Amino acid sequence: MNDVGSVFLHKEFEFADGGKAQKFFVVIGRHNGVVIAAKTTSQQHGRGISYGCQPSDRFHNFYLPTGSCYFDKCTWVCLDEFYEFSDSELFNARFSGTVRFTCTLDAAHMKILQDCAKESEDITSIQENIINNSIVQ
Repeated sequence: MNDVGSVFLHKEFEFADGGKAQKFFVVIGRHNGVVIAAKTTSQQHGRGISYGCQPSDRFHNFYLPTGSCYFDKCTWVCLDEFYEFSDSELFNARFSGTVRFTCTLDAAHMKILQDCAKESEDITSIQENIINNSIVQ
């Protein structure tokens, strides 16, 4: 369903500034019908290239090198903006074809990614609580 670690491709992802584009996003938390997600990018733009958490980059991120998971390019999970969806909103978007499930990141990646997300200066206490209630073991 909308499980933690799920990666989706959203055909009309709406950014914080109102712009829209096709974008992958990762579910990093889910609790009581609320899904916390982070978008991804394959554009380096000054981001580090060491596996994992990059808290000292200009924009907090988590780096997944090529071959470490589903992505066929080096990918950064952007942890400077978090997006919230309701379970029903995400379900309806999947049903309509706007959002498509692509893969699931394994538990080893997700545990480190969740810990990294909680270090972000841009996460709210509510979002952090949702992640804490859905930590991958």
